[in-house]
Amino acid sequence: MAAVLTTVLLIGLVAGTAPVPLLADETSTSKSADTFFAGTVSQSTGDTIIVGRTVRGKAESRTFRLTPQTKVEGKLAVRVRVTVRYITDDEGDTATLIVVRGSARPPRQKKQ
Repeated sequence: MAAVLTTVLLIGLVAGTAPVPLLADETSTSKSADTFFAGTVSQSTGDTIIVGRTVRGKAESRTFRLTPQTKVEGKLAVRVRVTVRYITDDEGDTATLIVVRGSARPPRQKKQ
């Protein structure tokens, strides 16, 4: 009888304890995941870049802050296709990496 009571008591203690998060879980939740945005550069200044795209007929654009830590792979110019890796914080979206995917598109000519 004492063995049964001891077993029930131990099971109750184990079931009542909260699980302890693993170290890997703590580090993965504290660091935000990288997010990406791909499109065409519509405007570029020294401290910001505006990238636009059309998805399922809806046009959208995002403005990204550029910092000295922002890495740019390729020649950044207006009308080039890019993929932007960025982080979002209190100050907005900050580009961490910009990869140029192609050369600049020629401007559209009006039909006469």
